[in-house]
Amino acid sequence: MSIKKYLVTFLAALMLLSLSACKPATPKEAEAKHYSVIAPSGAPSLALLDLADDENTTIEIVDGADALTAEFSNAEKDFIIAPINLGVKLSQKTENYQLMAVLTWGNLFLVAKDEDTSARLAGTKVAAFGEAAVPGKVIGYLADEFQGIEFEWFNSVQEASAAFLSGEYDAAVLAEPVLTMAHGKWKENHEEDFVVAYDLQELYQEKSGFQTYPQAALFVRKATLEADSGSVVEFTNIIKQSISKYNGNADVLSKRIDEIDLTAFGFQNPDLIKKAYPKMALNYRLASECLEDIRNFLSIFEIEFEEKVYVK
Repeated sequence: MSIKKYLVTFLAALMLLSLSACKPATPKEAEAKHYSVIAPSGAPSLALLDLADDENTTIEIVDGADALTAEFSNAEKDFIIAPINLGVKLSQKTENYQLMAVLTWGNLFLVAKDEDTSARLAGTKVAAFGEAAVPGKVIGYLADEFQGIEFEWFNSVQEASAAFLSGEYDAAVLAEPVLTMAHGKWKENHEEDFVVAYDLQELYQEKSGFQTYPQAALFVRKATLEADSGSVVEFTNIIKQSISKYNGNADVLSKRIDEIDLTAFGFQNPDLIKKAYPKMALNYRLASECLEDIRNFLSIFEIEFEEKVYVK
């Protein structure tokens, strides 16, 4: 072979090797991103329905705020779902996380045993929950509407519901899915349904001008976002699409719930969640799209919302 032909062959082979080296990895060759999430049990955790059996996602469901609070400092999880007031306050303090999106919105109702009680709530003792959290702050914000009503505070919505169902209280502040659960238990022992005396979201809208208020939100670890923002967006889009899909299709929701173990999310009754899910006010909205809603609500907690705390 002549030197000229040899050089042509050599250069062609070299070009093929170069192209092979630059060839993008196929889906099988690409290393899938693995993300970890910590979330409170209850309605906020249901934002993760489509990730429940994903092999590349580790989900930890916890009760109470202690584990969530610790994680904002430890910064071990890629994502935290937390009450927005708690998450924003700790994100601004530790600077480990940023607010990505709001997942759940206003979901509080004051119920009474009958129409007569609903019409004359002044002087009534009402079982409520979350005195220092969202329920207590919303009730305080709407105090003018509740003059003469005496709220007695319980540690959880389940305890407030139990006090109401026992007949110890004639009214209670409840939230989904416990409201749906209470309704089912009530009908087992009463001919008439209990009534919703106040939709706290409607009262909030009348006073604030905002349709509702943000409750649970999604926070992303800064290091995770900086490492691969594109993959983070893809991951959070799964959450967004999941919420939208199940809000709009009861049959698809029912099928999905039957596929997974809801006890890991803190729910013992799958049929209850099928009924309650559309009422839980799950709605994925980027923080950057609802800044005024967030600022107004956090002002109730006397939390100043800093620009650096959300993903732009």
